[in-house]
Amino acid sequence: MLTGTPSVVRAFVVSVIHIVKLGHRLRRYLRGKPAMRNTRVAMIVECALAVALAVVLNFIALRLPINIAGGSVSLTMLPIAIVAIRRGPLAGALAGVVFGTLDFLMEPFIVHWAQVILDYPLPYLLFGMGVGMLARVYVLTYEAGERSGLIAKGSILIIIGFLIGGILRYAAHVLSGVIFFSEYAGGGNVWVYSLVYNITYFAPSLIASTVLAVFLVPVLARAVPSAIPTTPA
Repeated sequence: MLTGTPSVVRAFVVSVIHIVKLGHRLRRYLRGKPAMRNTRVAMIVECALAVALAVVLNFIALRLPINIAGGSVSLTMLPIAIVAIRRGPLAGALAGVVFGTLDFLMEPFIVHWAQVILDYPLPYLLFGMGVGMLARVYVLTYEAGERSGLIAKGSILIIIGFLIGGILRYAAHVLSGVIFFSEYAGGGNVWVYSLVYNITYFAPSLIASTVLAVFLVPVLARAVPSAIPTTPA
């Protein structure tokens, strides 16, 4: 069942418009202050925008017809990945852990405190950190691609980054399923159950987010250049 009603869809569109406007204002502000492009303030602002968009996207999700909490197909990973690619693994981890915490506050499902960590803040922290691991390499490749026309190399790096972050997040969810939801396996192999259950919603979410990121990241890079330094300090 699609949880996004027309009012939610309108709220999503309005939120995106406001986020874009805030991004343009930030760009104009930093344009006159080149020294601030790499500051923590700018990074925190981008992380906040990414988390806000992820929260909105979380309300527009395809819920699986399985009687277990969670398991929705959505694009919440997309803004977290974008900020990770643009700002690096620290920013990705920060945006991820903040969104994961907000996700828990919005739709809490508690079996054990360790399960809360494994299902909410940790998976998104690992995802953001994993995607951001190749951020500097992507920026260097993108700049070279802009000069040579080989943008495809940057797309490959984005896909690899999503795979790294995706595997890390997936592992956390699988471990949670094995430890805390073994009764749902119906007497079967709990590892197989957790692997299959989590992949049914996670794979479509990851694939959709990756495809959109391949198109969106270069557009954002042209509009607002990344602040990741490409040369050693």
